[in-house]
Amino acid sequence: MTKFALFALIPVFSGFLYAQDTETKTTTTSTNYSGTLMDAGCVSKHTENTETTTNPDSSTTTKTVTTDEVATCPVTSETTSFVLETPEHKYIHFDPSSDTRIIETVKGNKAWRKYMSDREPIKVTVVGEKGDGDMVVMKTIE
Repeated sequence: MTKFALFALIPVFSGFLYAQDTETKTTTTSTNYSGTLMDAGCVSKHTENTETTTNPDSSTTTKTVTTDEVATCPVTSETTSFVLETPEHKYIHFDPSSDTRIIETVKGNKAWRKYMSDREPIKVTVVGEKGDGDMVVMKTIE
């Protein structure tokens, strides 16, 4: 009888083991990014200068210098895509949904609207996480 009871209880207990919840939690780490909010369409424009010089031995040297037009890229009321320039002069791009949220936030902030109308830099801190490629998915902006 005890062997029979033992064999009857094994499936019951194994059922309990299978019934346990195995919850998988995925955690994402957010990062704070600080810098100057800029118009991404303007930053992507490059200026190229080509300089050709003749050397004393009659050979020529061609040098192409590419520069970003960073200083003239403030956020305006027409800006639709944004980039954050860090103090290290690196650019952080945002995904399209983040750009939409930034437009709403910037236009809803009275002080930032004044910066836009005066074409002054807007210093911000963005909390976000890495998205696809080199884009950041913004959670908050201050």
